[in-house]
Amino acid sequence: MPSTRYQKINAHHYRHIWVVGDIHGEYQLLQSRLHQLSFFPETDLLISVGDNIDRGPESLDVLRLLNQPWFISVKGNHEAMALDAFATGDGNMWLASGGD
Repeated sequence: MPSTRYQKINAHHYRHIWVVGDIHGEYQLLQSRLHQLSFFPETDLLISVGDNIDRGPESLDVLRLLNQPWFISVKGNHEAMALDAFATGDGNMWLASGGD
């Protein structure tokens, strides 16, 4: 059974809390949208609901956001398929779903 992890977020620590879904490797598009929203990493938080990778050209750049204190993400099905492919050596399902 997979482990479940919860993270409590104190909303009073942030000016804005933004939620985004299905970034799919579109790092530059995400940065453009954050700029349009006047997103400030020093005071705002961005929560991704998963599917950060695949399909778009900048999956690695999106994954690097996981190292930023202003970015939190849950694991989407694309991340789960990628991890499974690396763990088992069988990437057929991941590749068929747009994995790169």
